[in-house]
Amino acid sequence: MKIVCIFVEGNNGLWSIQLPGEPQHEFDKFFNAINDVEWLKNFFTRNEDDLCSGYFRQVNVNNAVLKTFEEAAGMEDALYTYWEQGCLHRGGSLEHLFKPLHNFEYAVGFHQKSKARLRNGWLRLYAIRLDRNCFLVTGGAIKLTQDMHRPHLQQELRKLAITKGWLQEQGIHFPEDLNTYQED
Repeated sequence: MKIVCIFVEGNNGLWSIQLPGEPQHEFDKFFNAINDVEWLKNFFTRNEDDLCSGYFRQVNVNNAVLKTFEEAAGMEDALYTYWEQGCLHRGGSLEHLFKPLHNFEYAVGFHQKSKARLRNGWLRLYAIRLDRNCFLVTGGAIKLTQDMHRPHLQQELRKLAITKGWLQEQGIHFPEDLNTYQED
């Protein structure tokens, strides 16, 4: 597994994992997919039952693609804005966007599994929290259901668990460890 910096200043920032054998790191992989019309049409067609279930009101495939484009742009802007505010100590930080993975978690934990989403959005960016303004992205998904039982969401949960274990094995506990980590 590789660690790739997305935007970093000192110990603040957003990093991403790159899984062995994958040509892209997970941050780029997610944003490339959700900005690809064909990929989105295929995804929403395959998941049309969930799309029309009413969890996000009934939406057709074409409107879902447009909604996803808008939400993706908003999420990218929010990520950069919160990171920048955290670096400049202006009251905001990435922790305002990333929340604990489970809605019933209220305390910040060590290597906490986290998710970023916009209000009323279906895009999720999954990450491990290392500090208030430092997250390691493990993947992302379109979440059309209340639970995490769909195969593509289960895959994201597995990547979170694998990454958390890998960080512990590598002795990566704090943001400064990301800056000094060297691949074998």
